Amino acid sequence: MLTFVQGVNDVLVFGWLGVLLLVGICVVIFGSFIFMTQDTARSMTATSFIAFGLAILLAALNLIPNIALFITLIVAGVTLALTWPKG
Repeated sequence: MLTFVQGVNDVLVFGWLGVLLLVGICVVIFGSFIFMTQDTARSMTATSFIAFGLAILLAALNLIPNIALFITLIVAGVTLALTWPKG
């Protein structure tokens, strides 16, 4: 099954399947968090950490490039720093 998915990733979408999957799932998660909490900052922080976990799994399956993994790590760190309680 994994070989089939990697083949589809390489042939049909030119290596963008994992990235598109990651972005699509993040949009759905962010939308649901916004709907539930009405707090944009916390929703973005939670979404970025879930995205980082998902990016680790997709990178282990060789579906996303390493740069996408590093970008999700940076976004997760920045959103955590911006929402860290001050005081």
